[in-house]
Amino acid sequence: MNNMKYTYKPNYFFFAHKLVLFLKDYLLKHPTEQNTTFNLQIIYDVFSHDLASSTTNLEGILNIADEYVLETEEGLLPLISSHSINLKNHVLSLEFSPKALTSLLSGRSLVNPKAA
Repeated sequence: MNNMKYTYKPNYFFFAHKLVLFLKDYLLKHPTEQNTTFNLQIIYDVFSHDLASSTTNLEGILNIADEYVLETEEGLLPLISSHSINLKNHVLSLEFSPKALTSLLSGRSLVNPKAA
């Protein structure tokens, strides 16, 4: 008997990349944001309604997303400086590195993390 509960293997790097691309577009539209919060329903939509990735696996996905960096005058800095998930209130809070954000807004490309 094949049970999806046990055979489903999330692609953390895929969802981290989707999240970072979403954040890049969001930040280009809201260039003054230093931190932001998203209702987890938005993340669920970004992840094409993948419930596991927007709940149970979200911390692991965010840990990979935290590894996306930008070249700055101080070297490579992560775009996301901190994150927290409040499941009770269904909120994801993100804080961005100011210098990395400046680099993003000036047109620099994100550097993907290395897959293990």
